[in-house]
Amino acid sequence: MEKLESYWMEAQSLCKAVDEHLKETQAQYQTLERKYSKAKRMIKEYQQKEAEHLQKEAAQRQAQEESEASHKEETDNLQEKVGDGERNLHLKNSN
Repeated sequence: MEKLESYWMEAQSLCKAVDEHLKETQAQYQTLERKYSKAKRMIKEYQQKEAEHLQKEAAQRQAQEESEASHKEETDNLQEKVGDGERNLHLKNSN
C-alpha cells in the first residue's frame, strides 16, 4: 500500500510539473502570438506607407514631366519669337 501511495504521490508531482510546464508554454505562446500580431500589423502599415510613397512619387514624376513639357513648349515659342524678331530686324536693315 505504501508503494501505491508513493506511486500516487510521484504521479501527482509529475502532473504538477507537467501542468506548470504547460502554463509556461501557454504564456510563451501568448507572448509570441502578441509579437506576431504586432509584427503583422507593422508590416501591413509599412506596405501601406510604401504604396502611398510610390503613388506620391509617381504623381511628382508626372507633375515634373508636365512642367518640363510646358517649359520646353514655352522655350520653343520664345526661340521662335526671337527668330522672328531677328528676321524682321534683318529685313528692316536690308531695306
